[in-house]
Amino acid sequence: MRRVATTAAGVLALDALSKALALRWLEGRVVRLGNLVELRLTRNTGMALGLGADSRLALVLPPLVVLAGAWLLRRYRLTAFTQTACGLVLGGFLGNFLNRLVSGHVLDMVQFPFLPWFVCNVADIAISIGVTLMGISLLFRPQDWEERSCRR
Repeated sequence: MRRVATTAAGVLALDALSKALALRWLEGRVVRLGNLVELRLTRNTGMALGLGADSRLALVLPPLVVLAGAWLLRRYRLTAFTQTACGLVLGGFLGNFLNRLVSGHVLDMVQFPFLPWFVCNVADIAISIGVTLMGISLLFRPQDWEERSCRR
């Protein structure tokens, strides 16, 4: 489980750094990086895509989903691949959750002009990559889902 913790800590640190830099450099500005990415600071009081904005749901639901996922995964012997995926999701979750807990909102700063309704942050990107890796694991890597032996 060291890989999960190390990956999560790395994501958490990178997310915190990116949010601190965004607060310092992006307030009231938009920075275009070619035609693919814009950097702009927004504050999201909801969950993904602003769902549940200004609601306790945004504070309560994500931890419940993470706890349910961890409870389901405990019965499997996680490979390095699935540990990395879990670390990405956990680190992203912690980055956004701590931001929401401390500030009452999540800082988002990365926008793709071809998705004008979607602004995200490093934590969101880590979660997306982690969930994608988990999906790949479920579909194409049966060795990742070997159950732990039960000792009685």
